[in-house]
Amino acid sequence: MPAAALAPFYATPAARLNLRARAGLGLACLGAAGAPLAARWIPDLTARLICGVLIAAGLLALCLACARLAPLRQFRALACALFIFAVVQVLNNTIPHYVATYVLGESPTDANPLASTVSGSVVIQLVETAVAILVLARLTGLDLASLYLRQRPGGRWLLGSIAVFVAVYALIATSPLRPGSPIQQVLPTGANLTFQRVLALTPALLVMALSNGFQEELLFRGLFLQRYTPFFGPGLANVLQAAVFTVAHVNVSYTPMLLVFLVAVVFPLGLLGGFLMRASRGVVVPSILHGAFDIQIYLGFLASVP
Repeated sequence: MPAAALAPFYATPAARLNLRARAGLGLACLGAAGAPLAARWIPDLTARLICGVLIAAGLLALCLACARLAPLRQFRALACALFIFAVVQVLNNTIPHYVATYVLGESPTDANPLASTVSGSVVIQLVETAVAILVLARLTGLDLASLYLRQRPGGRWLLGSIAVFVAVYALIATSPLRPGSPIQQVLPTGANLTFQRVLALTPALLVMALSNGFQEELLFRGLFLQRYTPFFGPGLANVLQAAVFTVAHVNVSYTPMLLVFLVAVVFPLGLLGGFLMRASRGVVVPSILHGAFDIQIYLGFLASVP
């Protein structure tokens, strides 16, 4: 994103951006956050890596420009967040692949984009989450408050999220006993999945769902919400991060009803995650609820491998 793209905002304090300026900045943020995500759609790993590195380098240049040029200084925190996000995407597009191939001796399958065994799937998911956490910790200077990691959630919020998680798990775990249930139409898990098989997969399933929930809440809400708010206010900031979150799921292959999934599940989940992040003043509650929504997806992955 060239510095000239931000020209309409040079002389305008962030708190006083007009509607046109906010719209332009919002589109720029959507494009800058969407570009590293779009790089994942490139089939060739080398080309994907080169593209991701170039995007991250461009955002780093923007971040440095915001630090050095007075007219751009108000955008520094936002530009740095976009750069950090791009770095995480580059690493998560490459490191898990090499871990799976050269350490575990596995590779993704058509039905499981992580690995070819249950144990391998768990390892790759944890690697992705660890990469995101380490990069965030390093490049944000352990600024826990800005990532919603400083405060503990209130008891009611925490108990409520756990109750929802348990209820969703129970509903999904018993879905093999109800063939043709609506959730299996949107996120099918395999015709031969039995209740006993679900129970056997449960330890791996819970680790993966909660791990991914924590990772994505940190990346999409924790990293961006407080950086967007000074420019857009809390409402529009929440909509913007939910839009980026939706873009991240545009190329998923685990649903035959992609548009329904994006509009009726992903975007509302992004809005809900942002609301809960602010309301509970932390990442724990939205991570648990996010993990609940991921249970069916990861069950599908795990049910397809030995």
